[in-house]
Amino acid sequence: MPFSNNPIDGTKIHYETEGAGPPLLLVHGFSGSLQSWIDYGYLDGLKADYRLIMYDVRAHGDSGHPHGVDSYTPELHVNDALAVLNDLRIDRIHYFGYSFGSWIGYAILKYTRRHLLSFVGGGSDPYHRKSALVGNIIESRKDGLEAALAVAEERNGRMSDAARANYLKQDPDAQIAAITVRFDTPGLSEGLGSNPQPVLAFSGTEDGNHDFVKKAAGEMPTASFVSLDGLDHKQAFRRSDIVLPHLTQFLTGVESARALV
Repeated sequence: MPFSNNPIDGTKIHYETEGAGPPLLLVHGFSGSLQSWIDYGYLDGLKADYRLIMYDVRAHGDSGHPHGVDSYTPELHVNDALAVLNDLRIDRIHYFGYSFGSWIGYAILKYTRRHLLSFVGGGSDPYHRKSALVGNIIESRKDGLEAALAVAEERNGRMSDAARANYLKQDPDAQIAAITVRFDTPGLSEGLGSNPQPVLAFSGTEDGNHDFVKKAAGEMPTASFVSLDGLDHKQAFRRSDIVLPHLTQFLTGVESARALV
């Protein structure tokens, strides 16, 4: 099981790679793990054409679960991603993040965009705004992770055995710190208008984040935006049969343009 170490605070980051081709970094959403990319068909749909790099975001899966809000700043998340790339001796990547992973991608866009060949972000945005999600997360974990898992599966269906195991590895205090920082951090939207990298942003029309994701795309002259009709926040990730055609068309276009330079 490969790990990298964040050079700032030493947190271990678990990662895996599969496939061959241009490097594509996949960063999952809150309360997920790298297993999410496997369970919902992204690995099988992409590994023939891309070298897929997947990691467990800190406070998730087999990565470290430090406590305290100071352990979850955008800068630390960026350095987690860079630590994985450094371990693999990869300098530039295509980036695809969903939800919490998309927010991390906006942090990379702000702080170290030179590492990005392109950016795909779904279901989240770079803006500072309050959300009921923080209170919901705290409430859902007050009776322990097994109770929280039961509620999640009642609402969304049974997870795979691997995903269930990863869910139960979570540390409630670490999770609360991570989601608190997400919504208490000043926005990451500064400089979007000067971003030169190709961007694809998408969101389900039934996702409460939809208009914010669309707004972020509108600030970037290099961005396109896709609305996924009738899909909510979770469905817009889980329906890889709908997402993958948009993603692969975008990435193919980026790679074709790079070949002409």
